Amino acid sequence: MGKPLISIMLLTWNAKEVTADCIESIKKQTFKDYEVLLIDNGSTDGTVKYLKKKFPFIKLVENKKNIGYAGGHNSGISKAKADYILVLNNDVVLDKNFLQELWNNRNKADILGIKNYFYDKRDVFWAIGSSVNEYLMVAKLKGNKEKDVGQYDKMDIDQAVGSAMLVNKKVIDKVGFLDASLFAYYEETEWQTRAQRAGFKISWVPSAKLWHKVAYSYGGEKSPIAAYYLVRNRGYYIQRWGKYKILAYPYWVLEVLMRIAYGLIKNRKYAKLSLRGAIDFLKSVKGKIEGHDSL
Repeated sequence: MGKPLISIMLLTWNAKEVTADCIESIKKQTFKDYEVLLIDNGSTDGTVKYLKKKFPFIKLVENKKNIGYAGGHNSGISKAKADYILVLNNDVVLDKNFLQELWNNRNKADILGIKNYFYDKRDVFWAIGSSVNEYLMVAKLKGNKEKDVGQYDKMDIDQAVGSAMLVNKKVIDKVGFLDASLFAYYEETEWQTRAQRAGFKISWVPSAKLWHKVAYSYGGEKSPIAAYYLVRNRGYYIQRWGKYKILAYPYWVLEVLMRIAYGLIKNRKYAKLSLRGAIDFLKSVKGKIEGHDSL
């Protein structure tokens, strides 16, 4: 068998059922010339045994411990055989023509995003991509919670979202892997910014669709652990790539204060971890937050 055209990076941690749903949708693809690298970040619930028995065609990359979204994907990318890498969340279900549409449009840009719908709201966007404000160095979901009526089909995006993006391997060869020190959140934003500054193009394929069980690994969009990484890692993003730090850092402080205020009203742990994210950035702490073993 020759080299596959697309290598699919599928990262999991203690999520065998949701990952199985994703692999089932991969099996149903009309495009068949791919390999699936299942990257397990030290699961303890029998995920590897269950998925390998259910899907013997997958290739396993087993990490002894949870090394995060970036580190996990890097361990898979380093073993990929194809010239096109699909970085894919395990909490998504793909349209049957998803891979074919990406392949047909592979020459459109060096990194390609797709249409993300909410899993339980089939025609409502989770996101079509990210809008990146270069003055404030903040990434916001584009199209979030909007019904799809074709309003974005002729528009472009600043960046893809990390739930699914097709990356030409020449990008990785030039700019390197994801920054594993970030562990989770803003790592795909930093990676794409690095690629853009190196001259690579980002676009999206509106005809490539998936349905996203949003933030499954973290328990939702307003989880305290997500707040920690978003606060901390945006600080590092500003530090590394910000052109207008005099604007970006004050806005970052405002975001921290708003998250803390929200947490004091709704969830004190959210407030605590938002503050901790800010403090850890100021202390130059990176990697996984101790005591919180999420993806």
